[in-house]
Amino acid sequence: MPINVGLDIGTSAVRAAVVQVGKGKPTLKGFGQVALPPGTVVGGEILDEGVMKDALSQLWKTAKLPKKRVVVGIANQKVIVRRIDLPYMSDEELRESLPFQAQEYIPMPVEEVTLDYVPLEEFTTPDGEPMMSILAVAAQRTMTQDVIRMVDSVGAKVMAVDLQAFALVRAAFGIESEAEKDPVAFVDIGGSITQVTVVKDGTVRFLRILPLGGEDFSTALADEMGLSHEQADQLKRRVGVAIEGDPSGSDSEDEARRVLTRTAVQLIDDVRGSIEYYLSQSSGESVGTVLIAGNGARLPHLANRLGRSLGVEIAPVKMLDESRFIISPKIGLSETELQTAQPVLAVPAGLALWNDK
Repeated sequence: MPINVGLDIGTSAVRAAVVQVGKGKPTLKGFGQVALPPGTVVGGEILDEGVMKDALSQLWKTAKLPKKRVVVGIANQKVIVRRIDLPYMSDEELRESLPFQAQEYIPMPVEEVTLDYVPLEEFTTPDGEPMMSILAVAAQRTMTQDVIRMVDSVGAKVMAVDLQAFALVRAAFGIESEAEKDPVAFVDIGGSITQVTVVKDGTVRFLRILPLGGEDFSTALADEMGLSHEQADQLKRRVGVAIEGDPSGSDSEDEARRVLTRTAVQLIDDVRGSIEYYLSQSSGESVGTVLIAGNGARLPHLANRLGRSLGVEIAPVKMLDESRFIISPKIGLSETELQTAQPVLAVPAGLALWNDK
């Protein structure tokens, strides 16, 4: 059975999961991560290739990763996902005409992007015309080529490039999706971006990438309270945000909580706006559950405030607790270490579930 490596290039770390796939449940055989200094990756894009190459080399060495069948996840402002309604056509016809069909929806020249699509549904207009809906995905070609080149530089071979949001859904629901019929929203709070994904019937129906993440909380604290990045990062993890309302008090931790809460309100407003936009395009639907993931989701009370603000049930992605993976006894991590890694483990594990058939 094939063994895949899912590689997640985040803002604060590079992470990889080794998964054996085939019939039955996949087996998680390895996981590793290497921290990145601030500024290496910003907004999902690699800015310091030298540091990144060193980090990838260390990751492959310390985690003993296979060098074949690597699936890399991407997520940044150079990835565009749009729903498009089209006259019904065959797969061959659609792939041939996709650049023409998508060009008015993609704010980049179609000749500069790699295009793909996810089929959503077929329907008929009131006039009887057969139609189809697709989720068109466009990624700037030079950006994806740069990512592939970085992985190649450490001697590993990229099998595919996938969206991090798709990987998160795959890990949460499994290869054979048993997702609920009602829409479920995923909020993946990374270091410098947040991904809002809505899934229905096991298929991604909507994805928006917001340019705000966990590092923005640290930056706000550092700027307003005159702290170093390290001091701000430690302080935010200690005090967190107010669960509801505006925090009061006059000491330094109260002031930090006010700063963090202002940033949280901005992020939550953007998440709410994204979900409301999806619902405005889908008559009669409602999102009753929000699943949260990502390193930024560890900020104390942020998830609770998000749930209260949206008025929905909120829960962490628990790919391990739901027994979606068999855990290899040779993985080299304790149960506590695995549970601690869950917020950031789902994306690389989901990338490694990518099916090349």
